[in-house]
Amino acid sequence: MLLRQIRYFIVVADAGTFSEAAAQCFISQSALSQQIKSLEDELDVRLLERLPRRVILTEAGRYLYEHGKQLIVAAEKLKTDVQAVANKNSERLTVTWITGSTPQFLDRALCAFKRQFPDVPVDVYSAGYNEAFYALDTGHTDVVLAGRAAPHGSEYDSIYLSDALYSVWISEACPASSKDYVTANDLKDLPCIIVASDRERDAEQQFIREFAGLDNLNLFTQNTDEAALMAAAGSGFYLTDNPNCPAGLKKVPFHKGGLPLAKSYYFYTVNSNNYVQAFADILTDICKVV
Repeated sequence: MLLRQIRYFIVVADAGTFSEAAAQCFISQSALSQQIKSLEDELDVRLLERLPRRVILTEAGRYLYEHGKQLIVAAEKLKTDVQAVANKNSERLTVTWITGSTPQFLDRALCAFKRQFPDVPVDVYSAGYNEAFYALDTGHTDVVLAGRAAPHGSEYDSIYLSDALYSVWISEACPASSKDYVTANDLKDLPCIIVASDRERDAEQQFIREFAGLDNLNLFTQNTDEAALMAAAGSGFYLTDNPNCPAGLKKVPFHKGGLPLAKSYYFYTVNSNNYVQAFADILTDICKVV
């Protein structure tokens, strides 16, 4: 016996007809009739007398009608209480960004949030693209900050934040470092250093190949510091939107199709609690003046 079936039964009893009740429940009359029939079969009693123009309650139906309404009210209260407990235990904010692509506005946003909510714990970590959105789907993070579109077919609340231009970090010993800007053709003989976990390598390769038009994608590391050191050693170049290039490396703008290559940062969430909304407002305000 499902709560949904009891709800349907109460609507039918109040409406007096299956057609009117079906309209109120936004389902077909045949589907509603089947739900009531399943309820009667499970209880092994007749709940309604079906007359030509209306239905009336049997004695068993009257009993279920009265006690069923009490059950629905109790179920709603239980739902509210459970949500209240969950909200109390989740009074924290968890933010995830994509590994190798730390938004330059994130530190200011976190500081502003802590000033506004000093007692709310904040967890911040990076993850691969697929791992980050899996964490969002499974409730392990409240927010994903990503400089690319969400996975195809997904449905998240999203907010556009800002654009960021790409450049390459490259050793000054490399001929391309002297250019005003570089393209994929200028870098075809030098490996692109990709920051990704072992599980995310294939996905990152595909993204960079399609987004930036680069093909020499066979050099991997798991953090930005190592990527910078590898670039300094002349092992490859690192494609990034981070404007803070380490000493000893040259930052050269990257162009594609005759234009600077840029990414758009978005805020993604499935959680609309007060802390998530407050963090979204803070990010939006900061990005307006960046």
